[in-house]
Amino acid sequence: MEKRALVAIVLSISILMLYQYFYVNPKMKEAAKAAQLAAANDNRTSTAAIASSKAEPTIPTPVQSAAPSAGQPAIHSIDLPTVVSEPKTVKVDTQLYTAIISHTGGVITSFKLKDYRDKGGKEVYLIDKSAKIPALASGYNTDFTFMKAAFNTASSGNITLTGQETRQLAFAFDYNDIHIKRTYTFYGDSYKIGLKDEVAGIDDYYITTGSDFSSEGADSYGAHKGPVILRDMDRIELNTSKKLDGIKLYDGNIKWIAEENKYFFDALSPLTQTKGAQMWNDGEKSIIGAIKTGSGTNEFMFYAGPKKYEVLKSVNASLEHIVDFGFFSIIARPIFWMLMFINRYIGNFGWSIILLTLIIRIPFIPLINKGQSSMKKLQKVQPLMTEIREKHKKDPQRMQTELMALYKKHKVNPMGGCLPMLVQIPVFFALYKVLLVSIELRGAPFMLWITDLSSKDPHYVLPIIMGGTMFMQQRMTPTTMDPTQAKVMMFMPIIFTFMFLSFPSGLVLYWLVSNVLSILQQVYINKKKTA
Repeated sequence: MEKRALVAIVLSISILMLYQYFYVNPKMKEAAKAAQLAAANDNRTSTAAIASSKAEPTIPTPVQSAAPSAGQPAIHSIDLPTVVSEPKTVKVDTQLYTAIISHTGGVITSFKLKDYRDKGGKEVYLIDKSAKIPALASGYNTDFTFMKAAFNTASSGNITLTGQETRQLAFAFDYNDIHIKRTYTFYGDSYKIGLKDEVAGIDDYYITTGSDFSSEGADSYGAHKGPVILRDMDRIELNTSKKLDGIKLYDGNIKWIAEENKYFFDALSPLTQTKGAQMWNDGEKSIIGAIKTGSGTNEFMFYAGPKKYEVLKSVNASLEHIVDFGFFSIIARPIFWMLMFINRYIGNFGWSIILLTLIIRIPFIPLINKGQSSMKKLQKVQPLMTEIREKHKKDPQRMQTELMALYKKHKVNPMGGCLPMLVQIPVFFALYKVLLVSIELRGAPFMLWITDLSSKDPHYVLPIIMGGTMFMQQRMTPTTMDPTQAKVMMFMPIIFTFMFLSFPSGLVLYWLVSNVLSILQQVYINKKKTA
């Protein structure tokens, strides 16, 4: 029982690590390369019309469109003229970002963060002008026809916001019986943007987060890149490497749709009634998401920025669920809060991780001591257990009876050494996920050569030391395994060392500190028994 439980624990952890190393990471790198290639191929001249900011748009006689898709209204298409110059734009500059809003479609064609840089020191663009479909493009079907339409605006000049200032920017489009008034609300101290679309003259109205979202961080360890939907409290991730079977429909209470990578995202959250959300493939490895509404006043909140949990929670739109703490999120969230609290006073996430590991381990000290003591007792009766197994190997029932009598006589519990490990597994996975997804660790230095706890150790020193402590811990820990099994288990530190070479330094640091604490505790138990 004890052997099987221990092997099951080791295999569970190994499978998690191997899955992340050999499956998740290569998939994310592949997705990142595909996104960059798509962006390069789709950089094209806009075919949107340009209208004077004070005059009505001049649009030629409409041409009848091809047969509409199933479920879409039969409505004429808008045949727009070819542009002869660059579209007019409005620049919105706040203390957090710089956005470019185009008169063509009234869409966001660029969104640059001010407080973040990529690994090369360049500015991070979450939305880039090369995107095939810009953010907040809209239409009466999934072609987002209005992203090519010329919108008018009474606003003149660019917008600059400081502090808690707010400013509105309104666009209008009118053609025959179709009327759209789009109003943006910008906030000087927030990544959120208010959006109100007043629509008349069509039955269905689609609005999207856009395509070609930023690849920054997409090749990071353990990252999901692509669309994600929150329906009620159910987070649904879509894998861009898998082709969807037609248009995928999501009804019910859609909280938001989003495009994400490991540390950043943009999301569209409906504030008024919708007709659900839709996802479909746009090319081999690209998925487009849209919210479907209709005529009337449709209000949304658009958010583009970092995955900072506390900031997202304060927005009060369930955006904090974009931070995926995994299966044990009920444990991970308090751990995350504790890490942030500690770092508020220490100011170094490396030392904060060390202190957090120590604090988390304290409640388990009595249980671990008991488990280690039980293992030592079990090790002493190991020769007697072997003798019973050999004597009654042809009579399993008699063997089990004799072993139970032996345990009772010597007051040992065959599962006593594994229970502490089993209890700690949920905590381990929760902390593992916290250190993996927290943007707060992005670019956070520790000491000496560790300048980014979210990236691997550039010199592989931490993983090698971690492997050494794991080996030492195994040598010191009592075991009831037979010699062959024990030799096989000795390869685990080597396997883990190679897997940890590409792990974020913060995770390796946590595992290293945990091993050191286990060694110190085992030394104490060994000395106590010797005395």
